[in-house]
This record gives sequence, structure tokens and C-alpha cells, in this order.
Amino acid sequence: MSNKIAVEIRPDDSGAIDEIVAHNCTVHIERMTGDGWFMGIDAADGSYWQFWFGSKNRRSHVEFRCTEMITAEEEAERRRAMRFGA
Repeated sequence: MSNKIAVEIRPDDSGAIDEIVAHNCTVHIERMTGDGWFMGIDAADGSYWQFWFGSKNRRSHVEFRCTEMITAEEEAERRRAMRFGA
């Protein structure tokens, strides 16, 4: 892989998430509730990113949060442990 960052979170002027750019990855988006969605990104560098987005009361603005980021090394160890029951 080039020196390109696998997942970039680009904030707006207030610091809220404005853009998420992911290169060479697998993305899983799933509706979890009537107004809430989950997005998981398995990045090309082996890291894993988790986001939740949706409105709080179906009328408010959409809130977008990065709730988890696991480095490539941590994700590899987690997958090894799942495979071998550790």
C-alpha cells in the first residue's frame, strides 16, 4: 500500500465529522433502528473503524460519531484470539 492514510476523518470548522474517506477497504452499513445506522470499515492497512449515525428523535439533525478505532496490530490479535478461542 502507498503512504496514503487508510481512513481519513475530516472535521468541519466546529470539529464535527464532515467527511470520512476510506481507501481500498470493505465497508458494512446497516440500519439498526428506524433512525440509526452502523458503519464498519475494514481498512486496507488492517485497522478497523466503527461509526454510528442517525437522528436522536427523527426530527433533529443527524449526529455522526466514530465510536471505535482498532489498529491493525490490535485487530490481528483480536482475530487470532477468536480463531483459537483465547
